[in-house]
Amino acid sequence: MNYINELQKAIDYIEDNLENNINFEIVAKEVGMSAFYFHRIFSSVIGISPTTYIRNRRLTVAAQEISKNNENILDIALKYGFESHEAFSRAFKNFHGVVPKMAKTDGNEFKNFSKANLDIEVNINNILGYRIESKDIIKVSAFFRKFNIENKDEIPKYWKELKESGALEKISNKYKKDLLGICIGTQSDFEYKYGIGIEQTEDIDTNIEMEKIEIPKSKWVVFKCEGQDEKNINELWSRIYKEFFITSSYKQCMDIDFELYDDENTEIWIPISKE
Repeated sequence: MNYINELQKAIDYIEDNLENNINFEIVAKEVGMSAFYFHRIFSSVIGISPTTYIRNRRLTVAAQEISKNNENILDIALKYGFESHEAFSRAFKNFHGVVPKMAKTDGNEFKNFSKANLDIEVNINNILGYRIESKDIIKVSAFFRKFNIENKDEIPKYWKELKESGALEKISNKYKKDLLGICIGTQSDFEYKYGIGIEQTEDIDTNIEMEKIEIPKSKWVVFKCEGQDEKNINELWSRIYKEFFITSSYKQCMDIDFELYDDENTEIWIPISKE
């Protein structure tokens, strides 16, 4: 599925509605995706969350408007979705490094965050390898927690928390299983479930703190990442949506995916179906 075309439509929609009530849930509906799925693809391809993208575009345009006309700063703040002069000034200074009124004077530097243009160039010398797997129901036992869809930085902290508690070492050493990082969309536009655990077999007597789930039967596309460096894994996610899905006849068929961590490397598993 060509997600790049859908993302460009989303970006165009954002640009046309910077002055209106807009958030990533509204944009997701405009391009026919769930909020969870849209957030995952947008963040992987663009490199920042939809909320941050919208805010940066608004602050860029706001600075230009303040500098070129005599419109009241509060009116401009309200136009671009900020509830007060204080909230706008705080966001403006965090982004541009100066307060809004400085845009009315010469000699100050401001940041220009341009509209994204997804003309993707594929590097033919860096081929993206993958394999297709068909799996029956996958039974998983994991430590699950709900996270806000915007708080991606909380996941590494969750891994650290479970490692320091000894929980991960206990299950991985006892059952000699590869660890899984499972991401599941929820009915809430703002939350998703993330679990760290193992595939369950009959010999596993799960810890009472672990939740058991069943991932439905599906066909999966699997990508291998050398090592377990977070930056490399994120770059692979970006390439999957920029390079694989843009040219393949597959689409992701469930709001769930997982990363598998063996002793040295990482695999990304995404459920797929034919378009």
